[in-house]
Amino acid sequence: MKIAIFGGSFNPPHIGHMMACYYVLATTDIDEIWLVPSYKHPFEKEYLDFELRINMCEISVDIFKEKVKVMRFEEEICKERGEAVYSIDLLKYIREKYPGHKFFFIIGSDILLESNQWKDFDKLEEYATLIILVRKGVDPAEDYKSVLPDISSTMIRENIKRSIPVSGLVPRGVLRFIEENNLYR
Repeated sequence: MKIAIFGGSFNPPHIGHMMACYYVLATTDIDEIWLVPSYKHPFEKEYLDFELRINMCEISVDIFKEKVKVMRFEEEICKERGEAVYSIDLLKYIREKYPGHKFFFIIGSDILLESNQWKDFDKLEEYATLIILVRKGVDPAEDYKSVLPDISSTMIRENIKRSIPVSGLVPRGVLRFIEENNLYR
C-alpha cells in the first residue's frame, strides 16, 4: 500500500490542508493519506489541546471517507520516549511499525526554506519519498504552479482573536466546532 504522511500542528486544520489532501489523492497513485497532528512541538510552540485538534482533524477529513485517516503516532512516540517528536523520528517509527508499505511525506514548498532548522532533513528520503506542494509566495517564479491557497493556521487564529470571520478558510464542521467550544479567543 502507498501511504502519504501529512504532519502538522493543524491548529486549526484549514481548507489548505484539505486541498493538499485532495490534490495528492487526485494526482498521484497514493492509496491513503495519514494526517498526523503534532503532539508536542520540538521548539515548545504553544498548541491548542491535542484532543481538540484531533477532533477538528477528524471532522475535516470526514469528506474523504477512508482515504484520509487521522493518526496519533506523535502521541504514541512522545508517551513512549517522553520527548518531542521530529519528522525524522516519526518516519522511522512508522516505517518500523508498518514495514510492508511504501511511504511518502507531504510538505509545502515553504518548508524547504527552513529545512536547515529540521533535524536530519537530508535523511527524510531514506524513510519516505517527498511530495512537495508549491505554496504561493515561496518562489515568485513558481507561483503559477501553486496548488495551495495562501492560508495559514496562524492567520486563522489571529482573525478569530480579532473577530474577523474565517468562514471559507476552515471546513464548516471545524468552524462550528471552534464556535461551539469558543476556541482561539
